[in-house]
Amino acid sequence: MRFSRGGIPRRNMRLAVSSIGSAGVAMDRRFLAVATELLDEEGWSALSLDRIAERAGVSRATVWRAGITRTSVERLLRLRLVADYQELMGQTTGSGLDRLILALRALCEVAERNLPLLAHTDLAFHGPDLEAIGVEFDYFAPWLQILAQAAADGSLAPVDDPPRFIVALTDSLILTYVHLRAHHGDYGWDADRTADHLIDLLTHGFAPRPP
Repeated sequence: MRFSRGGIPRRNMRLAVSSIGSAGVAMDRRFLAVATELLDEEGWSALSLDRIAERAGVSRATVWRAGITRTSVERLLRLRLVADYQELMGQTTGSGLDRLILALRALCEVAERNLPLLAHTDLAFHGPDLEAIGVEFDYFAPWLQILAQAAADGSLAPVDDPPRFIVALTDSLILTYVHLRAHHGDYGWDADRTADHLIDLLTHGFAPRPP
């Protein structure tokens, strides 16, 4: 299945484009879109100069001059992932519990926007990989704030080990979401249905409930 989304979104546009060469913005975005499609369809091994040039309909030298490589593409996709996470995780409102549920849905949207990357690595949010490309990123901050609010307003009981709770909760969601969307989308696992099922399972559990 193909989940490609071409171009660099929002405020990270200038940062990302400037990092891959001196070609025009439109050309850079086109190459990134092509590379993302190849990653989505065939994995990292498809990100060669020859394959990108063939798909884009340009010469190998043109791709090389634009600075498009597996390393540069992976860096741009990680920058976009972080930008999406920071944007969407900052939009939760309501009680602590309300915000937690909205944050889970936001995490599904982050995954949906970045499926080609997330379907080909389980380590996209891991510190060493982000630090290697110069990204300072606090994954836990929004979740810790939400859990603290939930404990204060009584909408959730205090969590004994918040970091461990956050890892278990968010990994359960995002890894399963990515798998279902990337490998079972043809069987009815569209974005809304996948998010609804997983969030309901995580927030209510699997035990039968009265109607």
